[in-house]
Amino acid sequence: MWVIDIRHWLNESQSGPAAPQLKRKVEKLKEIIIYATSDLFGDTYESNVKCSRRPGRKPCKEYLTIEQTAEDEIYWICPVCGDEGVVSGWKDLFRNVGIDDCKGEIH
Repeated sequence: MWVIDIRHWLNESQSGPAAPQLKRKVEKLKEIIIYATSDLFGDTYESNVKCSRRPGRKPCKEYLTIEQTAEDEIYWICPVCGDEGVVSGWKDLFRNVGIDDCKGEIH
């Protein structure tokens, strides 16, 4: 299980990944955070965010189940491969997005 404070993975200005190796992981977390804070999000259900795990070197391709917890954490799990995690520290990093706004830029 991943337990991540996103602020630890960002550069000092919090405008991108702290290291080049983190770029894809930060982008995936950004997708999860934007989905969980968007108008598309309900309680807990399958999202439009695909799993990025590669079991057996083949992409999982399943959609993640995402839940925003009461502790301002976002929990995700893949119902097929079991990849799961919790991300915190996301408040005020990404703006909340609506259905018509898909940019979700870091500010």
